[in-house]
Amino acid sequence: MYTIARYEKLLFFYNLYKYRRYIFYNAWYELRYRYAGTGIGILWNIINPLCEILIYTVVFSLLLSRGARGSSYALYLMAGLLPWRTFAETIASGSNAFVQNSIYLRRLAIPSEVFVAKVTLTSLFLLFIYLALVLPIGILLGGHLGFGILLLPVLGVILEGLGFGMGLILANLQTLFPDVKQILQFLIPLWSWMIPIFYPESIIPKNILPWLYLNPPYAYIQSVRNIILENQMPGFHVWLIMLGWLALFVWLGNIVNQKLQDEIRDVI
Repeated sequence: MYTIARYEKLLFFYNLYKYRRYIFYNAWYELRYRYAGTGIGILWNIINPLCEILIYTVVFSLLLSRGARGSSYALYLMAGLLPWRTFAETIASGSNAFVQNSIYLRRLAIPSEVFVAKVTLTSLFLLFIYLALVLPIGILLGGHLGFGILLLPVLGVILEGLGFGMGLILANLQTLFPDVKQILQFLIPLWSWMIPIFYPESIIPKNILPWLYLNPPYAYIQSVRNIILENQMPGFHVWLIMLGWLALFVWLGNIVNQKLQDEIRDVI
């Protein structure tokens, strides 16, 4: 029994490796042609979040009496919002991956986790583009950039890995229970306000701050922000928290996907 369980776990990662070219090509294709037919095409991937950052910067710079203001708030917001956007997109699009690709799941012997991995890689590509834009902007707006920026791709990979695990769980649940899609449309925006993304962390009581680590994406987003703003690298305990959340949700995603595969293929 232990041997079979171990084989299934290895098969999960083997499938991702076996279909790596399919995942990579389709992820890049999705990113390039997401806004096909529009005048500026792929640039909408950048313009949309920048417009959102501009709106929040204007509004919150006028309203906040504590924490970052003006250009410093813009950088604070950018360093938190852009990783969150790609993570949330992985969750939302990943949860719909089985339904959206049902024709392939019915007709082709492609492992279902491949479609969630494709969504995750698309978001990861977009996150890398965002981070590449943040760095020069960070220099202009007074960020303290240093060698810590070399860790940003690593943090991006494990953040999207967390999204992959969650998305895989939700993809199975949404296929069986279509109401999950409507619930996520409400929960994801609410979730974004449970993390100090739009508002400064300084307004949160200090006795509550340690509890934020129970919110899975918090440690990742805060680590990215600390590197960009202060060149402050995550401590050992933060790495343990991030890797712990990653391992937990990838493991849960694998288990749920294995248990529900037969039912999923019957439903779609």
